[in-house]
Amino acid sequence: MSRILLTISFLSISLVHAEPEDAAVVELRETISKVVDVQTTESEERLNWKARKDEFAALLDLQTRELKLLDEELNKAGQSAPSHAEATEEIKTEIAALKQARSLATEAVSRNLPRVTSLAKRFPQPLLKEAEIEIATLAAWKPTDEPRDALRSILALLAKAEQFNRRFTRSIEVHDGREVKVLYLGLAQAYYMDLKDQAGIGQPGANGWEWKSKPEIRSELNAAFETLDKKRPPTMVILPLEIR
Repeated sequence: MSRILLTISFLSISLVHAEPEDAAVVELRETISKVVDVQTTESEERLNWKARKDEFAALLDLQTRELKLLDEELNKAGQSAPSHAEATEEIKTEIAALKQARSLATEAVSRNLPRVTSLAKRFPQPLLKEAEIEIATLAAWKPTDEPRDALRSILALLAKAEQFNRRFTRSIEVHDGREVKVLYLGLAQAYYMDLKDQAGIGQPGANGWEWKSKPEIRSELNAAFETLDKKRPPTMVILPLEIR
């Protein structure tokens, strides 16, 4: 009985003394928990800062590489671009070449202008009408003028003459006060006939075309014109041809 009482008494004393120990333990645990929380928070902050620092470092490295590449490109551009002095020399060289070309062109126009003028005198009336602008330009040109327009006129004149020489050309002209129909075989020869009984041939001369009467060819020439006008089926005609 006394043992039971002692045991109960001991347990009672233990319980009485255990109450403040539990409060201390709870407080200690709370303190430890707070410390752990602080450490955890501090660790998270450190991890976050490290992540941010790594991110900033990566961005900084990327920017550094971009700047390096930019500097390299600028250096390349600086090396490939000519300096002011070099550009000036190139411009001077180009101007000298242009002056030389202009001088050569002027010389070429001056040398060939008499020949082209002489050639234009041999043009028949239809071709003279086609090339009247070029002929007028060449007639007004002087060696002190720009050679460009004269060169263009010479080339255009020769091109029109070549085209005319490759085809048959018909025209209505006045010869010896009579209106006649004319058929040109390029620049080699021409034939004409009026509405009555006259006919003849024409050939280029030094001062223009020269015309000769040949009434005997009128019937053949009339057949040629009617064939060209599709008034009769194609037929063989015989006309005199003399090429100088």
